[in-house]
Amino acid sequence: MKNFVLIILIWAGSINLLSGQEVSSLSTPTDNSSVKSGKYLIGFNLVLPTGIQPSTALTDASFGEPLGTSYGFGILIQRKMTRNFNLFFDINMYNYNMFLASQGSDVQSSWTTAEGATHWDEPGAPQILYVHNLPTDVHFDMQTTGFRLGGKYIFGAKKIQPWVGAAYGLYKWQVNYFNENKDQTYGTDSGFVTGLTALVGVDYNLADIAVITAFVDVLSPIAQYSIEGLFYDQWNITNWDSPIFGQYRFGITLSLAP
Repeated sequence: MKNFVLIILIWAGSINLLSGQEVSSLSTPTDNSSVKSGKYLIGFNLVLPTGIQPSTALTDASFGEPLGTSYGFGILIQRKMTRNFNLFFDINMYNYNMFLASQGSDVQSSWTTAEGATHWDEPGAPQILYVHNLPTDVHFDMQTTGFRLGGKYIFGAKKIQPWVGAAYGLYKWQVNYFNENKDQTYGTDSGFVTGLTALVGVDYNLADIAVITAFVDVLSPIAQYSIEGLFYDQWNITNWDSPIFGQYRFGITLSLAP
């Protein structure tokens, strides 16, 4: 809820900022491009991230295993700068959740092997190279809120307009190892990361005040997380790389011209 309120406040401030600027002189729109004559668009999007599962403390690289449960949603503002170029600012929230192991199971991975071999002689450390008899199911969860500024180059001036774009963003991420109900955590970490993403899409001018967009968003910044006492007090995971969302994100946006 706090993240959602923050999104609304930043979004409202961005509208005021962008709407206070004048658009440079635009060419006269064609008969099928009435939406493009507006100065800016406000949009709402839904995103389906996908990609390959990253390695975790309990699982090694999947080599093709799909990401699984994942979603994203957000809001954006587009500002027309020239006839074929739009500047945009968007705020999106993403989540992906991976099932790792069942309750009562013993799990061995490259991380458990390394931690068991490193810490076996410490007081109270387990004398094993695996996690023994998990008390609950274990899931890996990544939640991300992103703030991006980008541009898109639009081809043509018809009802259907393909485009390419890029955006640079600041992302707040949080990692959790916890049970299915998310009420028991084994360890968590959070932080910030920046990164570039690339986009390609198609705008369809649905009416004088609306545009529907289908797009693909690729590349993912990498978070490095560290957790002390993961599963056992003596075991730590340090600077472990994980993408903050799926490497490929398919989305749809409904934009309105106020």
